[in-house]
Amino acid sequence: MEDRPEQSFFKDEALDRAVGMIMTLAAELYVTRDRLTVLERTLTARGLLEPNELDDYQPNSDTLLVDGADREAFTAALMANLCGKQSARGLTLQRNSKS
Repeated sequence: MEDRPEQSFFKDEALDRAVGMIMTLAAELYVTRDRLTVLERTLTARGLLEPNELDDYQPNSDTLLVDGADREAFTAALMANLCGKQSARGLTLQRNSKS
């Protein structure tokens, strides 16, 4: 296959790459949704899951606390990048320890 230049849709190359990443994540999300739907249908057909059981699920207070903490940690890690905070500090710590 012949090497061709990368397609460019925006003036900023970084924006092109970000949009490409978003499209890849969207495709992966669709695959996950599709597989989850198949899993739910399979479990329901085998009598292991009642129709609408997942939609009607009401977590108890302990589960709500655990899920809430997990969601907060996930969101904080995701948003840290937007704030310009470095998440992998190994190199920074090494540099600072040599000073």
